[in-house]
Amino acid sequence: MIMNDVKISIYDSIVQVLPNATKAVQNFNGDQFAEKILSKWEAVEDSFSEAASPELASPEAKKLALNIGKESLPAFLAQISDCNNATELALVVVSMLDQQAKLTEDIVVRSSFIQLLLPFATKITSGRSVNNIRARINDALIARRKSHPKR
Repeated sequence: MIMNDVKISIYDSIVQVLPNATKAVQNFNGDQFAEKILSKWEAVEDSFSEAASPELASPEAKKLALNIGKESLPAFLAQISDCNNATELALVVVSMLDQQAKLTEDIVVRSSFIQLLLPFATKITSGRSVNNIRARINDALIARRKSHPKR
């Protein structure tokens, strides 16, 4: 029997070497969750493809709809577009937080969430930075906790 020198180098992955195996099976678990998320995303896209307003069909609106819900989205977008400053926007965000079960305090202060709001807050001319709006949202959350303890 002749033995060959074989060197196998593995970097940044997991590889199982089965020299005597007749077959190998690899199972991927969790793909059903990806299908569920993708089907939800497609449903949102379909509902906005026939939207009357072009801002409802925007990518930002579609992403917001995942957090807010497509039924509430037009009303919230109208409120956001009426905001004249970051403080008013923060109050709208806190009212969204009170009405939407999917939203949490952690989500509404994230940069990614705030950036979704900015295209619709067209009346805000100064103080449009994510950091300023986050600070105003945090102020509104603190005021909300003081007025509604033990939420």
